[in-house]
Amino acid sequence: MPRREPDWRAAKVKYHEKVLSGDALSINWIRFLDIEPLFAEWLWLQVHPFDLSQLGLGLIYGILPIDFEPFNLYQEYQTPTDEEVEQGIWVDFQRISMESLFIWMKEFPSMLQTMFKEQFQQDLMMTRPEKAIYGVTMYARGVYDPVLAREFIRATFHRLRLLRLPDISYLGSMEDVRKLLDMTEATDRHIFDRLSLLFSAQRDTFILGLSPLGKAPLARRSSELAEFTFINHEGREVKVKCSTLDQLMFGFILGVTPLGYGFLLPKESTFSQEEGKKNPKLFDLLLHKYYKFINQLPLTPWAFGNYNRPEEMQGPHQSDRAEQYHLLMTMRKHVERWVESQIPPEESNSMKIRQYKNAVLQLISWKAKVHQWGYDSWKYMSDEEFKEWWLDNWSRQGLNTQMLECLYERSRIWLPHLRQEKERLGRRVRRRRRQLALRPP
Repeated sequence: MPRREPDWRAAKVKYHEKVLSGDALSINWIRFLDIEPLFAEWLWLQVHPFDLSQLGLGLIYGILPIDFEPFNLYQEYQTPTDEEVEQGIWVDFQRISMESLFIWMKEFPSMLQTMFKEQFQQDLMMTRPEKAIYGVTMYARGVYDPVLAREFIRATFHRLRLLRLPDISYLGSMEDVRKLLDMTEATDRHIFDRLSLLFSAQRDTFILGLSPLGKAPLARRSSELAEFTFINHEGREVKVKCSTLDQLMFGFILGVTPLGYGFLLPKESTFSQEEGKKNPKLFDLLLHKYYKFINQLPLTPWAFGNYNRPEEMQGPHQSDRAEQYHLLMTMRKHVERWVESQIPPEESNSMKIRQYKNAVLQLISWKAKVHQWGYDSWKYMSDEEFKEWWLDNWSRQGLNTQMLECLYERSRIWLPHLRQEKERLGRRVRRRRRQLALRPP
């Protein structure tokens, strides 16, 4: 029985009906109100360990928290003007750097003075390598970060965690990028173990500042240390004991942490607290960020339906947004048909064909992302570096390397043009509407 081709015209109608129509906005708004408690729980169970890992990794690798891309995903809602509403701009989010709200995040000395008790500040400052600035720092007086390696730690490994399960597939993906960037082997393993430590501790034992109330059991009264097990980068269960949150974030744990990738810490917490407050100062920042996310959640349907005038809500054929979606899906349909025509009979089964299609679509999209963070490592790669990573990534998933080479070479003629066209289409409606509303795109 022949496989059924997707009807992209019907998909356009469905997209408009589910996202852009007036009914869609009302229904989705009610749904987002319903899921607010679940979203708040998700923030504390998923985003919070990620943010804590970035604060810890920043100390170890000499990167400010605001330089971590997912940590600095912060936007302020602004009421749209009359001109913007006429152009279908229902919500106007402006990207704001966290350092404008928390000045102490701008430099390491002020960050250490704010976050840590006075007796630990000097030791932490001495262990941090000074970052060099081209044209400013004297020769041999600082450390220069390779651009791709910095991007890997700053954003890429967090993006890979969202794309992969927290198991061997995630570690394998990190290793592929790390090998290509010629980074030390301990880096990706250390990052994997830090995240695994935080998630396991949050689930298996109550750690103040990490585990939400009611989500983890309390440690035994007779014990000064919390005890739990986690799965390390080798897939082994390792038993760990700790007493404070900072030990999990950046402390040296014997048998877990590679030498040079953690600090020897005392049993008591190194974080400073203002008099009369129970939380460390760094939690003021985290709480501000999470409450802002929760408060802005009901605006999400309007953000999805942005750049869509009232008259365009009436039907898909009047909507520029629906047409934009249709053009992108049409481009995808032609690419998939081309891939299917290149597959030889010995590779022609439905599973393999779908994988080859996904591989070629990745060739186009991962160097042409418009609205998503975490892909700069791939954008900064040369064509040869990206090809090497792409071949390793898909051959490890069972695809024929020679067939992948063949697809890559045959697609080189139109690949740059399709990437440019994807970016142009992705930005077209937003740029046009903002220009008509007399706002910078």
